[in-house]
Amino acid sequence: MNHRQTIAEISKRLPRLKRRDVAEVLEVMTELWLEELAQPGRTVVVADLGKLVVEVQTFRSGGAVGRRTVRRVHVRFRPTGKFRQAVLDAHIKEGASE
Repeated sequence: MNHRQTIAEISKRLPRLKRRDVAEVLEVMTELWLEELAQPGRTVVVADLGKLVVEVQTFRSGGAVGRRTVRRVHVRFRPTGKFRQAVLDAHIKEGASE
């Protein structure tokens, strides 16, 4: 599902809202999440879905002559139990229909 599909689906479920308004809300939400995740140690928690976390590791690499500092950035998604179960149920259902 992409941005346009998300807007269309939300508009179907909430017909009192214009697509333009739905799009604006999604854009503001994205900006807020980007700002939050850009800060060290911050997370974004999405109800019933999971947690987005950015972790930064800094370490020294190389031998005695060519030592340098390396920074690794890991973007992780930690799903909720509800999300995990929904994924498992969908895959079990798909496997049963084959």
